[in-house]
Amino acid sequence: MQHAHGAICGVIPPFVHEHMAEHGDERTRRIALAALSVDTTVRAERLITDLTAGGVVARAAAHTRRTVHTARNTGELPGTPVRSEGEPPTGDLAVDEAYDGLGATVDLLREVFGRHSLDDAGMPLLATVHYRERYNNAAWDGRQMIFGDGDGQYFNRFTAAVDVIGHELGHGVTTHESDLLYMHQAGALNEHFSDVIGAMIKQYVAVPRQTAAEADWVIGAGLFTSAVNGVGLRSMKAPGTAFDDAVLGKDPQPDHMSRFVETLSDNGGVHINSGIPNRAFYLVATGLGGYTWEKAGRIWYAAMRDLELRRLRRVARFQDFARLTIKHAAALHGPAERAVVEDAWQQVGIAVEIAPAAEPVADVWVLHYSWGCTGSYARATLAFHEDGSFSGDLAGRWHQQDGTLLLSFDDGPAQYAGTLAGDAATGAMSTFTGADGCWHLTRQGAASTLGK
Repeated sequence: MQHAHGAICGVIPPFVHEHMAEHGDERTRRIALAALSVDTTVRAERLITDLTAGGVVARAAAHTRRTVHTARNTGELPGTPVRSEGEPPTGDLAVDEAYDGLGATVDLLREVFGRHSLDDAGMPLLATVHYRERYNNAAWDGRQMIFGDGDGQYFNRFTAAVDVIGHELGHGVTTHESDLLYMHQAGALNEHFSDVIGAMIKQYVAVPRQTAAEADWVIGAGLFTSAVNGVGLRSMKAPGTAFDDAVLGKDPQPDHMSRFVETLSDNGGVHINSGIPNRAFYLVATGLGGYTWEKAGRIWYAAMRDLELRRLRRVARFQDFARLTIKHAAALHGPAERAVVEDAWQQVGIAVEIAPAAEPVADVWVLHYSWGCTGSYARATLAFHEDGSFSGDLAGRWHQQDGTLLLSFDDGPAQYAGTLAGDAATGAMSTFTGADGCWHLTRQGAASTLGK
């Protein structure tokens, strides 16, 4: 895994620590300033390690192995191993919660998305608990998880919230797929996708499992002590309402593009403006109904893996990602699901122009073909199936995208590519045994000019 930007992704935004340093007592101020310094320190340490080791993380192809270490309240990473894959609980809540949270994440990735760990190649999962004294954060540093014990005054231990664990590990998935730049809208999308992963894991491990309608959609519920006026770190359902506290400040997340926050702090507002796509995902998940991972999660996962997002990673904007989710909603499910996704983005102020949906291909068609475009004429009746195959007089596979239809035949090297419009498709033969020629595909019952 290459660390192009060396970002350490912490679940507590820097503006919360900054507000605590300004408005808390002397003890709170020291703890907040120490937490802010960790970002810079760990990033520098990892940069040195990456340059020395070539920036490559070891991978295990056979299975996903979990190892939890303890830093014994020092800054040592990874620290001393205390629980490895298959070993029984230790009795240390932080150790066992971290171990279970890592397992819940890989279970969701495998069982729902068919993904083998963060890199889809069995990458071992490492975690360090009891990191530093009263450290108020949990973070993914590009190689492993880091958990603080919290200060006990405003924050509880950071292993207590499984969605926080899933959120941080979600950054690992993003790094291996689109590697979105951790700044501005691309960085907010990075944070957003981690919240999506975290929310799904929280709903997935609940007993019984929660539907989108049953979930509270709060990220980090249980992290605050009773001294804090708040329900959690973020609300995907209602961004901007998660907390309003004299020491921690007020939740600054917007829920609509009209309230987008222009700022140079927080890496250009990555933890702030992620509220906008968070709200869109909540609307999609509840609009589609059922379990979040059944439809909404699959759409978002496909969009995150889209090659176009990889190409746009440094300049990706909300509108780019919205367009990809609409595209994958139609491809994975259908026009009804696509309409729900499109409407959700519009509700948060992001309108995406999408080309009209192509006419469905699955039907009975007649293939007319002529060698040399003027020579002998032949025809074949083909039944196109929704799984991308066709059968009949000839058999093979078909693929349709953006008005183009491609036919590949099981028998012989022929491939036909042409333009599909309504009840007809027209193109030229290529790699056809014998002379090149023309072809015309018509829906059964429609007329063809070829061979007349």
